[in-house]
Amino acid sequence: MEKLINSLKKVGLSRYESQAYIGLNKIITGQADDIAKVSDLPRSRIYDILKGLEEKGFVEIERGRPLKYTVVE
Repeated sequence: MEKLINSLKKVGLSRYESQAYIGLNKIITGQADDIAKVSDLPRSRIYDILKGLEEKGFVEIERGRPLKYTVVE
């Protein structure tokens, strides 16, 4: 997994963004707390991390309640 994280860091992702992206790829679509759990990231940081991934084009956010996050292929 460390090799994959390092590869994602080379394309401009932070370590937390890399972990979230890898975790989201496991479930494809999910809510923030699901992604935090599968990625082993702090729930308090996950919204900022996912927002950063959206800005970089790695994640799409489906507006509504609750927000849903989907990996961009």
